[in-house]
Amino acid sequence: MEQVLNNLISNAIKFSNPGSKIRVIAFRSNGEITIGIKDEGQGMTEEDIKKLFTPFSKLSSKTTAGEKSTGLGLSITKKIIIGHGGKIWVESTVGVGTTFYFSLPIGFLHL
Repeated sequence: MEQVLNNLISNAIKFSNPGSKIRVIAFRSNGEITIGIKDEGQGMTEEDIKKLFTPFSKLSSKTTAGEKSTGLGLSITKKIIIGHGGKIWVESTVGVGTTFYFSLPIGFLHL
């Protein structure tokens, strides 16, 4: 889970302008814990969202400070989440920001 959070928070930073806020939210519902990483960045188009979890895919959005990307972080993140019985999804609006969510069965966390 450390790698999942690192990838999602790093991406939020990479695609947000300096001074933007990044929020991590968590809630429990229906036997799952859901985590959200919300940024105030560029947002993404529907076309980019469709390619997000594909290895080596390049999106039209550019990093705000010229950081490099291998195109592997989100595909690895998805494999980790699914491997633990969870799911991952994204909500985004161009010019407003993006929120990545992932949920895991509460039993995974041994609560």
